[in-house]
Amino acid sequence: MALKPSDPWAQVGIYTGLGFVLFGGIACGYLLGGLLDAWLGTRPIFAMLIAAAGFAGALIEILRILDRIEKRASGNDSNSGPRAG
Repeated sequence: MALKPSDPWAQVGIYTGLGFVLFGGIACGYLLGGLLDAWLGTRPIFAMLIAAAGFAGALIEILRILDRIEKRASGNDSNSGPRAG
């Protein structure tokens, strides 16, 4: 079932989900890094490094989602092949 692009609740759901993607990437990175720090007996260096990697990964995913939304809004919904332009 495809949602209409003008449906305001669909847009609220999509853009609210972006915040969860960002939080999830950072939180999972921090938790995994904390476990690694506890296992190795180090200071929270791995927690910070892996949280930063989680932030970067979440940011890339958010940009991909926004790119997909923009393509659907413009009518170009093909996900295959190189970009023309």
